Amino acid sequence: MNRPSEPAMPTPGSQSGNTNARPVWPAVLSAGAYFLFWQVVRHLHTDSEGAVLLSTVASLAIVITFTAEFARAVSSRRAIVLHIAISGALALPVRLILAGHPNSALVRFLMGTGIPDLLFVWFAASIGSALSWLIRAANMIPPVAAALALADIWTVLLGGPVHRIMMSPNRVAQAVTRAMTVELPAPSTGAAPIQPISVVGFADFLFIAFFVAAACRYLPSPNTFARTLKGLIVVLCAYMLLVHLTGWALPALLPMAVVMIALHWRHFHYNRSEAFALAYAAVFIALIATGFWFMSRRSASLHAPALPATSTRPSTL
Repeated sequence: MNRPSEPAMPTPGSQSGNTNARPVWPAVLSAGAYFLFWQVVRHLHTDSEGAVLLSTVASLAIVITFTAEFARAVSSRRAIVLHIAISGALALPVRLILAGHPNSALVRFLMGTGIPDLLFVWFAASIGSALSWLIRAANMIPPVAAALALADIWTVLLGGPVHRIMMSPNRVAQAVTRAMTVELPAPSTGAAPIQPISVVGFADFLFIAFFVAAACRYLPSPNTFARTLKGLIVVLCAYMLLVHLTGWALPALLPMAVVMIALHWRHFHYNRSEAFALAYAAVFIALIATGFWFMSRRSASLHAPALPATSTRPSTL
């Protein structure tokens, strides 16, 4: 008499551990909360720097929650493609108008509602969820996170393309910066927002969704999502406070990578040869980062900056 076949147990680090469907309503509620927060904050008039910091942290926490909840809820490939198509059709025309005509009455009205930025975050989260399917096992998360962090450090801090675009006085570069960032709501004094305004890059939301979707798919723990979301909110909000207070542009993928590896390291299992390969790769990455840093310092010493000493550029991740 044949025994009934038993379902195969998931192999640690190789198969999906969190496959339960998640309702989409938490993401919808988070989106609604962000929209309402925009409407409240834009009507506040205050000279308090504390109010600006509070609104920055609160709005960032809400929009991170929306991105993460979306990445967890929308997991099928067909649904992700549909979301990319719809969100792109709604978000991209406004971003193009913003890049070319930032002072038009229509753009000022729409941006004042927060809706275009919310649509742009939705578009970024959709693409990030789609890219998460490139991760085929849990063991791929740490090396991918480390590589992305290194790339972000180079692009933002060590003279890479993001750094050059953000620091360029060229009007085209400034238009690209406006179009590819999301402005967080801040109170105003009279008709002008308190400076500096904090903004978050499109890629930051993309990779929040990327990491959350991959973690929910491959890390077999019921607390995976809650721990990841809390870690991202705490670390990125603290990071944004540092950005706001200093005015620096800092790479957000570095703290994301730290959160993903530090919170879930027990789920990553490597044999001896894999561990040695990762160690050698880490040393190689450190040498490359040091080389980029040295070259950027040398370039900075040879070419004096053309920007004035007092810059009113928005603080950004």
